[in-house]
Amino acid sequence: MLFDFLPKAIQDQLLLDRDPHGNVQVSKIDTERLLILLLKDVLETRKQEGTFKGQFFPQAHFFGYEGRCALPSNFDSQYCYALGLNAAVLIRAGATGYMSCIKNLHDRDYRNWIAAGCALPTMMNIERRKGKDVPVIKKALVELDGPIF
Repeated sequence: MLFDFLPKAIQDQLLLDRDPHGNVQVSKIDTERLLILLLKDVLETRKQEGTFKGQFFPQAHFFGYEGRCALPSNFDSQYCYALGLNAAVLIRAGATGYMSCIKNLHDRDYRNWIAAGCALPTMMNIERRKGKDVPVIKKALVELDGPIF
């Protein structure tokens, strides 16, 4: 089982640290530490077999999501540029309380995308957290079977 394969420190991070919705906080899992621990195990096995005689002094550094992701695609770059430009236009127009959004993303030609502003109150939902009703933006999950994905 994969869980049993993981070092205890990583297992604990998967089990103990949850966000208010009960989800694992993936950004807090020490993936760099996981790689170090796994490599230490491999090197120890190789030492016992006599195939590794070196030393290993790892230095971990956390890079967050940015350090773990691939380079942005052309779509990512165009989409983020469009969101930022649209946000600047909304601010310039005095439209506070709006989220920048881009519609018509299924069209491969970014020139056909439609810039819009979505009023934050229309996205608000009341959820019970720690025994109190609080306004939050409702979580929207990616539809893995949807046409856009």
